[in-house]
Amino acid sequence: MKKILLTGTNFKCLWLGRKGFIASRFLELYKDDYDIEEFNGDIRESKGIDLSEYDMVVHLAALAGVRLSHEIPDEYWETNVVASKHLFESCKKYNVPIVYASSSSVYEWWLSPYATSKYAMEALAPDGSIGLRFHTVYGPNSRTDMLYDMLQKRDSKLTYITEHTRDWTHVDDVCLAIALCVDNYDKIPEKAIDVGNGQPVTVKEMADKIWPGNNLPVKAVTGERENTCANPTVLLSHGWQPQHHILED
Repeated sequence: MKKILLTGTNFKCLWLGRKGFIASRFLELYKDDYDIEEFNGDIRESKGIDLSEYDMVVHLAALAGVRLSHEIPDEYWETNVVASKHLFESCKKYNVPIVYASSSSVYEWWLSPYATSKYAMEALAPDGSIGLRFHTVYGPNSRTDMLYDMLQKRDSKLTYITEHTRDWTHVDDVCLAIALCVDNYDKIPEKAIDVGNGQPVTVKEMADKIWPGNNLPVKAVTGERENTCANPTVLLSHGWQPQHHILED
């Protein structure tokens, strides 16, 4: 049984003390398949961490969210780039492979500090590591500031939607992709791969499905990608089969 150091389950950085969305779900689903040890504390304090007892690192701790990154860009850089660099250096020192969370935002990395931080993170990642470019992850226990969660709760703070299209990807399918990469690490030569269905859906379609008759106006928003669509070829070639679709769940 592989011993894994997992970051992001108890993500502590800045004012955040919440459980990480994807990391917590991965732990819940795969705690019996791997010997998982959670990294506790501020990820920015991971410099010099001893990885000699681990077979692999799954690094999911990060500051996420495009819009917030425009407000606090320095914090995004310190958490997503500098802290990850420290972890990468330890992986190199102890020769421990790492699967880490990237983002579909890297395809237009100049649009936001969040996208830029993930782009830089990929550039610093050790040779042979696997970066997973998540495409708009949704599902139970998502962040409260995410559109999916706000629609589910009919949140009064949600005053508009956009015309963007997104490749909505269920958190369980994301966790399945992570596990596949852990199990097939040596068979996946690509440094960074897409995680998504490859079937984009407009924000309005998704909103109308979750909250029928919502009457939310459509607003143009800058600083974000207009459209996202994953190319899941690599994952599919290794047996990944998503089990969810945003309009069918």
